[in-house]
Amino acid sequence: MSPLQYLLFSSFLLLNNLHFISAQKHSDQSQRKSIVQEPKCVEIRAMCPNLSDQSDDVLIIECLQSLDPKLLGRLSDDCQHVIWTHMNNLLQDENIRDMLMPVCRSNLDKINCQVAATSGSYLKCIVNNKEQIDNADCVNYVLRIENVAFYDYRWIAQFVNHCNADIDKLNCGRLDHDGLTQSETISCLQNHYDEVNDECKKEIFKLTEIQSDSIKLDRQLYLACAEDQMRYCRQFAPGSGRVYSCLIHHRFDSLQVQCQQQLLKRQKLISQDYRISKGLMKACRDDIKKSHCRKQTSDDKSIRMAQVLLCLESVMKNGTRLEANCVAEMSDQRRILMEDFRLSPEIVDKCSNEIQTYCMELEAGGRTIHCLMDHARLKNSKKRINYQCQRALEDLVKETDLGEDWRVDPVLHEACQPVVRAACQDIRGGNARVLSCLLDNIAADHMTEDCEEALYQIQYFVARDFKLDPQLYNACRDDAAKYCNVRGAWDDKVYNDPENGPQVLPCLYRYAYNEDKDKQLKEQCFEQIRRVMRQRALSVDLMPEVEDACLPDLASFCFDKTEKGEEMLCLQNNLDKLDDNCKHQVEEFTEKEAQNVELNAYVSTHCKKIIQTLCTPDDKHDQGSVMECLISNKNNPTVKANPKCRISIEHFQLISLKNYKFSFKFKAACKNYAMRFCVAAKTKSEVVACLSEKITNDTIAGIKSDVQKECRQQLKAQLFQQRENIHFDPKLERACHDDIRKFCKDVEAGSSQVLECLQSTSEKKLSDTCQVELFKVKKQETSDNSVDYALQTLCEDTIQLFCPKVEKARVLDCLKRHKDDIGFNKKCLAVVKHRIIEQNTDYRLNPLLQENCKMDIKKFCYSVAVQAKPEKELNGEVIDCLKKAFKHAQLSNRCEKEMSMILRDQAMDVQLNPLLRAVCRDELDTICKDDLEKGFLEAEECLKNAFLQKRIPTAACRNEVVSMLEESQADINVDPTLQQTCALDLLKYCKDIQEGNGRHIRCLKIVLEDNPKSLTPECKSMLSKRFEMYKNVAQFAPPEGLQQLYNQVTYSPAKHYFFFVTLMVIGTMFAMGMFCGRVTRRHMLVKNK
Repeated sequence: MSPLQYLLFSSFLLLNNLHFISAQKHSDQSQRKSIVQEPKCVEIRAMCPNLSDQSDDVLIIECLQSLDPKLLGRLSDDCQHVIWTHMNNLLQDENIRDMLMPVCRSNLDKINCQVAATSGSYLKCIVNNKEQIDNADCVNYVLRIENVAFYDYRWIAQFVNHCNADIDKLNCGRLDHDGLTQSETISCLQNHYDEVNDECKKEIFKLTEIQSDSIKLDRQLYLACAEDQMRYCRQFAPGSGRVYSCLIHHRFDSLQVQCQQQLLKRQKLISQDYRISKGLMKACRDDIKKSHCRKQTSDDKSIRMAQVLLCLESVMKNGTRLEANCVAEMSDQRRILMEDFRLSPEIVDKCSNEIQTYCMELEAGGRTIHCLMDHARLKNSKKRINYQCQRALEDLVKETDLGEDWRVDPVLHEACQPVVRAACQDIRGGNARVLSCLLDNIAADHMTEDCEEALYQIQYFVARDFKLDPQLYNACRDDAAKYCNVRGAWDDKVYNDPENGPQVLPCLYRYAYNEDKDKQLKEQCFEQIRRVMRQRALSVDLMPEVEDACLPDLASFCFDKTEKGEEMLCLQNNLDKLDDNCKHQVEEFTEKEAQNVELNAYVSTHCKKIIQTLCTPDDKHDQGSVMECLISNKNNPTVKANPKCRISIEHFQLISLKNYKFSFKFKAACKNYAMRFCVAAKTKSEVVACLSEKITNDTIAGIKSDVQKECRQQLKAQLFQQRENIHFDPKLERACHDDIRKFCKDVEAGSSQVLECLQSTSEKKLSDTCQVELFKVKKQETSDNSVDYALQTLCEDTIQLFCPKVEKARVLDCLKRHKDDIGFNKKCLAVVKHRIIEQNTDYRLNPLLQENCKMDIKKFCYSVAVQAKPEKELNGEVIDCLKKAFKHAQLSNRCEKEMSMILRDQAMDVQLNPLLRAVCRDELDTICKDDLEKGFLEAEECLKNAFLQKRIPTAACRNEVVSMLEESQADINVDPTLQQTCALDLLKYCKDIQEGNGRHIRCLKIVLEDNPKSLTPECKSMLSKRFEMYKNVAQFAPPEGLQQLYNQVTYSPAKHYFFFVTLMVIGTMFAMGMFCGRVTRRHMLVKNK
């Protein structure tokens, strides 16, 4: 059976069921001949064999209209004229009324249409009020007459009156090839609806609305889609109102070109007048009426589909529930608008050049719209759409409410279906739930490139109007009205200005963390703000306030940055080069990143698992704690195993150096002090240095610092971070740039390695600028050990073991005391020794020495201390001065004990005596090489033995060994080898003797002289060797004072000889004095006489 035969058969069955209605016409009508009874139309019986002499003209014409036009063309001219005459008579108002009266009497009385002088007005009135007819038989009969009459447009007088001029202008006068209708004329005007006058346009829309009752009324669509209807929609009979919807559903399933063209034409008309969509009219009639959408949208009788959709969407957004069928029909219409840009006249008009240039041959399935969206984005900065086109796209996004349901967008639906199945299958559609899920999974392994691109293209527009995110709008509309002056309904364009829309979200964010409880967002709004800010941080495209301000800078500096978060990283890296407005926006966003790590796409993407494991905040408010946690755990093995995470953390640390406000907790604690004391400071490092200096000066002056504890703690944290990486201290890095290249070029920047390298380099080799800055660092680290990164990290376990209760700021002193204990970590020991060496070069780096020897330094070393420059090291000058006083037993008890400990440490370890290490380098590498390998104590003993054996060729080395021996004479503790060897003897014979001033040495000497056998052999041997060394010392170092002279004489084996000679000299002088006195007295007596 052919399609036309099938349609004819279907039509016949329908009409046959209604035949009894036509049999009840008035008797005068029954006396008239029907078309088949006319002698000139006998041939019609062969074309419609099911007709009889009793068949009325309505049934006959319906049969003829269902035939193949080519077959109708074979009718004789006389028969065609007969048919035309019968149709004219049939459509007279009186005849229409008479035909309808038997079946529709009660409904006709209710409608109360009047027969008028103008032909066609009665039928038009009936059709316009068809919805008020409640009799099914009456409705069916009206539809039959309407179908017969529709294509002879002359029965609608207003159409003829209003469209004649446009028919002539557009040359739309047509005679259809079947000779029965004027459908070609109507179709021509429909194709040019935007070019006709307003009154004619109303008539066209009205005719099109009538056509929507049945596909058969749109003859061109009916004929063009006959085969496609049989293929895809045969289950729906023509006239059911469902064939058109079925064809629309299959419009991309290889429909014939003619059918697609007719469907497109009809969709264009629907987009211009919502009433043409019978599905929407039927499903949403009550909601449109209750919501007064016709009055709200326009006073014009023809109301665009987009206007009605916006009105109904606004009703839903404002809390009113619509019928489920209406919501479903709205979704269908929104999907249709997204599928074909040609249904949106504004896009066709405003984006025509862009479509021609960038998006040709992409009409199917909404790809042209997405192509235009893509060219609105930043990545296509050199091929961007114009302003008017972007506004048209924004209107379309709002009309289709893309942010509400991902299924509305065919491109997004197709691209993201696999991702939804993998990650969001349990998420219920609608209210942007699935879209939010997709955005949260943008960095997941199952995210596809196509889905990601489609998401970004849509979110680019959603981000520019907070009303397009339903979850955000529903949660925050009250707060937006309260704090951001956002008024009006969801679809109110007055407050949806594209220039102001993007500012709503930043405005709300300012109140998200407000300390004033009266100005805080509602809980639901706060959560949505966090979600949206987190999702939009993925790309600058989704941050309109940043993109709009930074477009030129992005094009200049960041044109090749395409990965997630890279554009913002690029802007931050080039912060000092940005335009003022752009710089301001980037600074504001970076401050937000510091407060909430979720906004840092780079960190949150690469450190997601680590944040969940190590740094989950205690509550929903991050307030900078997560970033602080990540920084403190940067060297955790878990973080080190994730290089991308570690790099992203360090990058933020580097960015934060540009402005102290980029470190949230530091800003919160120190902002007031920075503004008060550090006005000239520009970078964070300058602010840190300024405030640190302020605290130091207050401490030196003995006054309580204005900088409170919270800020001081944050200063320590910032200094600690600076020490970790040379790049985090720009001032030090600049000052030591050449030195780093020269001495530390192969050293990694992290873990404080470069800083340790510089500190280990001889001061004489470093440049002056580097020395100055490096000395500042040393002073900070020694005055507060908590900012000493190497010490705190490498000694973390050791501190827990030996110094668990010691304050971090003073932990070095504790570690120094335990450095020789069993279990002391070797890496920690190396750091501690390094710090001791530093302290031995300058007393200002040794807080305990400063405290205990303050008065002694003023007394004995004033000239050296006064001449010292604050920013330059003293190279051990003050300590050497104190050593001399120590040898002469001139120091106070506290200072003497402190110096004794210093000298003992140096004696225990050659490395801790940088001067000895320097001047005796050759001897240590040759004479004492084997002993040096055994230990540092053995190396020092080797040097002493070499001195005794006169094997030290270098004068400077001999003098330093002599100095060591002199110091050991003053205090046995300074000679650990002797002390350890004679420990039992000291305990036995000298326990009651006070330490210092050489007392223990003299005690052992007396025992050795009086009762040598009482000493242990080891102690006796070591004492004898030491006294021999002391004897040799006198030859190289003449006594510098009476005390030293006395000590040398006392320890000398020839002391009795010295005493005898001294007595002889004194006696001689006495005798000479006596003799001279006598002579002088006699001379005076003689003179007086």
